Amino acid sequence: MASWVRPLLWLVMLAVAASGGLTQGERLSLGGRNLDIRYWPDQEDIAFEVRGYGQEALKELGETLDLPVTGTITVEIVRSAEEFDQRAGVKLPPWTLGVAVHHRRQVVLKPLHGKDLQRLVTHELTHVLLDMKMGREGLEPPRWVHEGLAQWMEGEMPAAQKDVLGRASVEDRLLSLDNLEQAFSGKRETVDLAYAQSHTLVDFMIDNGPPGALGRFLEILAAQGDERLALRRALGMPLDVIEKRWLAETRKQYVSRGVPLTVELAIFGAMAALFLVAVVVRFRIAREIRERMQEEERLRALFVGIEPDDEFLEGTNDEGPLRE
Repeated sequence: MASWVRPLLWLVMLAVAASGGLTQGERLSLGGRNLDIRYWPDQEDIAFEVRGYGQEALKELGETLDLPVTGTITVEIVRSAEEFDQRAGVKLPPWTLGVAVHHRRQVVLKPLHGKDLQRLVTHELTHVLLDMKMGREGLEPPRWVHEGLAQWMEGEMPAAQKDVLGRASVEDRLLSLDNLEQAFSGKRETVDLAYAQSHTLVDFMIDNGPPGALGRFLEILAAQGDERLALRRALGMPLDVIEKRWLAETRKQYVSRGVPLTVELAIFGAMAALFLVAVVVRFRIAREIRERMQEEERLRALFVGIEPDDEFLEGTNDEGPLRE
């Protein structure tokens, strides 16, 4: 082989390898209604899932917030923790699965599938649309609105949050409206309760207010910058009535989740014992009634079988007893 052939072959092989590596590393883009999904080649299935879940969430959010969705939101799917922090622009805890970069209309996601991915996409898009709804730069909705609506959009409350609300209801620790926002900066237990109650407050607004109450609340908040005023006007109730009804409904719905297992078992045992006592008493009464009826039947049979004395037969004829 000529001396110049070997180096040429090496150059060709390096070019092919470099070309193949570039193809495998290229980011791809999947368009959709108001969405631009960016992903790696091996994440195509996830990208299609994200587009479907995202378009469904944007439609529901637009209706809930009374917000025409315009423009494009970019959704980045990453494949490493380092890339996640890089695209988010900030270092995040390792358990974080997604983040919304509000001012850039951007969502960054770690790859998931199925229901978990749907909840994640819906949650992060909620944050973006809330900022779009507010419309004023630098004016953020309260944290409870962000987290409450995001969780409400995800669907049914997780069992762990129901348990948090149950324990707080039993222990009389439910947060008031005045304490809800600041609770997000408290201890872990308080933060968990703040998240759960934010969910219930948004749910209360949507279920108990007039149509479009949540969107109306955000509009008044954006215009006036007064959360308490916005709540009163959006729901058409005094604040003390709102708080009283909201906490009462929360307590009624979740208090059973806060009863300790030992207490539940004790209650169940007591109910079972009462049931057994009732059954025994019922059978005893039934037996006594049955025995009394049998005795009455026995006496009746004896009475019918006895012939009357002759003195009782005197003064009678074939048509019955003689009468004076």
